[in-house]
Amino acid sequence: MLIKRANQRSLRHGSVAESLAGQGGGLDRRSFLRKSGLAGGALAVLGTLPVGGVRKAEAAMAGPLTAGASVRKSVCTHCSVGCTVTAEVLNGVWIGQEPSWDSPINRGSHCAKGASVRELVHSERRLRYPMKLVGGQWTRVSWDTAINEIGDKLQTVREKSGPDSVYWLGSAKMTNEGAYLFRKLGAFWGTNNTDHQARICHSTTVTGVANTWGYGAMTNSFNDIRNAKTQVVLGGNPAEAHPVSLQHLLEGKELQKANFVVIDPRLTRTAAHATEYVRMRPGTDIPVLYGMMWHILQNGWEDKEFIRQRVYGFDDLRKEVEKWNPEEVERVTGIPGEQLKRVAKMFATEKPATLIWAMGQTQKTVGTANVRASCILLLMTGNVGGAGMGANIFRGHDNVQGATDVGLDIVTLPFYYGLAEGAWKHWSRVWEVDYDFLKSRFDSKQIMETPGIPLTRWFEAVTLPKDQVAQKDNVKAVFVQGHASNSITRIPESLNGLKALEAARHRRSASDDLGLARSRGGTQGWCLHSPGRHPI
Repeated sequence: MLIKRANQRSLRHGSVAESLAGQGGGLDRRSFLRKSGLAGGALAVLGTLPVGGVRKAEAAMAGPLTAGASVRKSVCTHCSVGCTVTAEVLNGVWIGQEPSWDSPINRGSHCAKGASVRELVHSERRLRYPMKLVGGQWTRVSWDTAINEIGDKLQTVREKSGPDSVYWLGSAKMTNEGAYLFRKLGAFWGTNNTDHQARICHSTTVTGVANTWGYGAMTNSFNDIRNAKTQVVLGGNPAEAHPVSLQHLLEGKELQKANFVVIDPRLTRTAAHATEYVRMRPGTDIPVLYGMMWHILQNGWEDKEFIRQRVYGFDDLRKEVEKWNPEEVERVTGIPGEQLKRVAKMFATEKPATLIWAMGQTQKTVGTANVRASCILLLMTGNVGGAGMGANIFRGHDNVQGATDVGLDIVTLPFYYGLAEGAWKHWSRVWEVDYDFLKSRFDSKQIMETPGIPLTRWFEAVTLPKDQVAQKDNVKAVFVQGHASNSITRIPESLNGLKALEAARHRRSASDDLGLARSRGGTQGWCLHSPGRHPI
């Protein structure tokens, strides 16, 4: 059990060397070996230790280590794997943690990042009360003061410039319930300017996968990767980005004797485990995939029955793939034709096969096209719809998928209902309000049914001339919860946008790394956080 650093320091006071050093004027090497019991039992030396320095090995199995403490379960906030954390809580304070043995995901293990979750909560850098920027200095204020002033200021901005003048930036680290309420708040405020990190890391996958089989999510699960006979990682490095997920990949490789193929420009830590490493030129994902398809079609390895039953437009694809012969693919990607042929045969014939990717495919100007090509390869080989196969798409944050599903998005209402009148009428019934009331909250019916501004461009809605922003007025205020403006590559523009706001609002989360929300002139701004407790 990981314990508080204060306890660790007190235990270290009773070290073996310190205890033995107090016996008769010091201890030389021969005396230490004799006293340590090498001839009569190594545990004899423990009798010289202070009582507080020793704990029974079975203590962790018996329950909470501290009297009166309770054990609660939470989820690690570092990446998308979703490891379960068993927390020891005393008087509302998280005092210790262990990985959960009964979790099907991490199965009693943590990576280094997960092991530090409690330290994030107790970090000296974490805010424990609201702070207001006054005259360039952060000043502590009460929760009532902060909430009332923020609410009053946002309402003033809305009355002056319209509901779209406030930008609501949520988070992929919210729970499903939190993300749902955040999107509902945006709807009642009267704007579709509600977005989160998935705009960068996940939107290309949603579009590419949904356009293939209707739903923008990975088809299988981490656990199911163990059932694959062939694993191909293209655009991912789980050994570093999603460490605990690697145990499932390696179990398939080591225990099930699966092929483990990594296609990457770099020999990554994941590639070091591969049974076959394929080096490609950066940005050539689509030629690599088309090159594999060329070999599959030339050799008749495609799943003809699956294609006949479930795939349409295949003849059009065949014409495109014919352009990518081994010579052309090697010229573009740098991969020798024979090596790519070997990988293509594995993927098509040694099934079930799964294709694994993450940000390496999606965070590109052609990210959606990369995803579409990956899905087409799965369809061509019939590797969809069964155990051990499909698209295993590793996300960035721990709830990218859920936060998107429940509607924290500029183009949909919860659960992908879209923004058409029928969708708004449905959610009006769910929220038990009149449709006309919700419509009245927006500047117009047209705006109500128009997608909002993506987080990748919110700052342009602040700095561009008013006539170039397709809403009543520029964005004047931003409310940020569990996010950071440095989640995007255009940081200078984002900072300029923050400085140009009439009011900037930032609610800091335990995992967030942005501590400043600055307004025009540096005279206003709030930074909020829950008071010293983890939401377990």
